[in-house]
Amino acid sequence: MRHESSPAAVPEALGNPAEDSAPARTGRKRLVLAGGAILLVAVLATAAAFTDFARLNLGTGAEGSGVGNPDRFDIAVVLPDQTVEQADSAAGYDWAVPGAELLVPGGSVQTTIPVFNNTPSTVADLDVSIELLNEDGSVTDRPNITRFLRFTAEVAGAELFRDAPWDEATGTISALAARGDQPLQQGDAFVPGAAESLRDLVLTVTYLDEPETVDYNGGQSAFRVHFAASSVPAP
Repeated sequence: MRHESSPAAVPEALGNPAEDSAPARTGRKRLVLAGGAILLVAVLATAAAFTDFARLNLGTGAEGSGVGNPDRFDIAVVLPDQTVEQADSAAGYDWAVPGAELLVPGGSVQTTIPVFNNTPSTVADLDVSIELLNEDGSVTDRPNITRFLRFTAEVAGAELFRDAPWDEATGTISALAARGDQPLQQGDAFVPGAAESLRDLVLTVTYLDEPETVDYNGGQSAFRVHFAASSVPAP
């Protein structure tokens, strides 16, 4: 059988050979011109559109106009003479405990401390703790009885801590209500605010009756109650 080969088919050229021989840049120019035409239309349309704007100031700098609570966050205590004591200096306030000088092993002394939220519109949590004075609770050259003292604190019958040594005597008074009225100033006569904005902390200090205390005859201790308040975000 004879096999005859036929010439390979030559594809037919597409397009005008004269145009195909033109530099490739011709097509690019057309694209650029087309893009330019579209861009021109867009610019013209934007220039013809109506515009408007709105500006909302979240605070103008005037009193009471900014974001944030303008009230000063503050707590204070009520003294036995029913006046306000801030007790916020480094030295603190010397709170008198009835019978403190008569405390002996096996005995206890107790005091009630009214503490209140003096902020018009912010709820407060109060962390309560015992801090030693003079670093170790010592009083001059007297025997230091701090190690034999135990502390109990209650608010409305609920215990914050019970029979705890000073470094474990910590607790929290939760959700002390906002005062709901203008704040009181140092030395003002106390005027009650909203319900639950004042709580009475009942603190009991017990002197353990241990055999070792015989060597601490005439001993004393110096400490203080520390309230650390923090604001509670509104729900």
